Amino acid sequence: DWFTQPRPASGQAAGAGAGAAAGAGVGAAGGDFAAEAERLGEATATVHRDLAEAFGTAEVPAARVRAMAERMRDQLDQVRATVPEIEPFAKVIGAAFTELAEWDGPLAVQRVHGDYHLGQVMRTDTGWVLLDFEGEPARSPEERREPSHPLRDVAGMLRSFEYAARFLHAAGPHTPPEAERELEERARAWVARNRAAFRHGYAAAGGPDPAAHETLLRALEFDKAVYEVRYEAANRPAWLPVPLRSLAHLTE
Repeated sequence: DWFTQPRPASGQAAGAGAGAAAGAGVGAAGGDFAAEAERLGEATATVHRDLAEAFGTAEVPAARVRAMAERMRDQLDQVRATVPEIEPFAKVIGAAFTELAEWDGPLAVQRVHGDYHLGQVMRTDTGWVLLDFEGEPARSPEERREPSHPLRDVAGMLRSFEYAARFLHAAGPHTPPEAERELEERARAWVARNRAAFRHGYAAAGGPDPAAHETLLRALEFDKAVYEVRYEAANRPAWLPVPLRSLAHLTE
């Protein structure tokens, strides 16, 4: 059984700690998580299949996809108005939403996790277990209940790898520029390995192939990153550099 009972809302804070634990090998010689990331991708695809079988699937028309892209842009505009630090990345993020708005066909949707990150999974002797299917705490109840494409969860986990790699980097003491550059290089390499492994495991286990849906996945990742900036600015300002550093990487 891949499912367990929901945890308290305080799991949002625990998520960063779990991410940091997963990323602890970033700076260590030989530290790697890629094999586990691939297995986690496989488990995620299995859960998505189970959710589709239990709750069904549907197709939404292109107009709904365009409306989703517009909501993404609206959130970006709101965050730009309150968190000026996001401004250097706004043009690239907005372009991704514009590209999604040009979607010209139906989109398959289903029940998904909705707030998927390393703090929402647990490694057991038999594999990965997914926890807490309540959705993102800062979203409205209506948004949380909406069916979505499974790649929304994939985007969330890909973002979580970024958090895991950069959490200690952003939260730790000041380091000399040379060490800072080395840490960033190691973080990027760790993220790249785990992103690739998770995507491969997910597609190999029957999930929608991320490589075939790059426009959608890129927009979903940016939407999640904008949400993270909004959340951290409002709730944990000291952590704001974590999503901002990641956005600097994603928008290059």
